[in-house]
Amino acid sequence: MMKAKTLVVILVALLLGSQMIAYGETKILYDFENGLDGWEIPDWSFEDDNYRAEKIDVSEDFASSGKSSLRIDADLTGGSWQGAIVEVMEYMDWTPYSTIACDVLIPPDAPEGLKAKIILTVGEKWSWTEMSRSVKLTPGGWMTITANLLPGSMDWKRINPTDEFRADVRKINVRIESNKKPAFTGPFYVDRVRVE
Repeated sequence: MMKAKTLVVILVALLLGSQMIAYGETKILYDFENGLDGWEIPDWSFEDDNYRAEKIDVSEDFASSGKSSLRIDADLTGGSWQGAIVEVMEYMDWTPYSTIACDVLIPPDAPEGLKAKIILTVGEKWSWTEMSRSVKLTPGGWMTITANLLPGSMDWKRINPTDEFRADVRKINVRIESNKKPAFTGPFYVDRVRVE
C-alpha cells in the first residue's frame, strides 16, 4: 500500500507536469487559410498620417505554413516615423500560455531597416500595450516576433503582465514601422499568429 506522503508527492508532480505541458503547447489563433479571420486595418489609422496601411487581403504569395498569409499593402514614405498596422478584435483568455508570437515577412526587394512589433489591447479599460522593443526584419525571410506574457516579463512598455492581463485580451495588432528611413511602398505579410 502506498504511503500518504508518497501519494501527495506523486499528485503534486502530476499537477506541476500538467501545467508545464500547458505552457509548452502551441495554439494557432490565425493562419489565414480560410480568409481574413476578422483582421482589418483599424479605422482610426486612416485619420493619422503616421499610419500608412492601404489595403489588406489574404494572399498565396508567401506563407510561413500552409498556403496563405495576411498581406498588407503599405506606403511608408520616409522622413518621419511611420507605421502600417492591422488588428483583430476578439475576447481571448490566454491564461494557459506564456508567449504570443507571429511570423512577419517583407519581400526580398524591400529595404533594410524596417521593424515590426506586436501590440495588445487588454482589460476593461481597453489598455493599449506595446512591446518594449521592435524586431528588425530581414528582406525575403520570415521573422518570428515573440513576446513573453508571464509576470516579470520585460517585453511590454510600462506594464508587468499578470494573470488578469492574459485572461482578458481584446485586440491583437501587428505593426511594421520605419523610423524616418527607409521608405517602403509594397506589401508585408503576417502568418501563424499563435500563443504558446
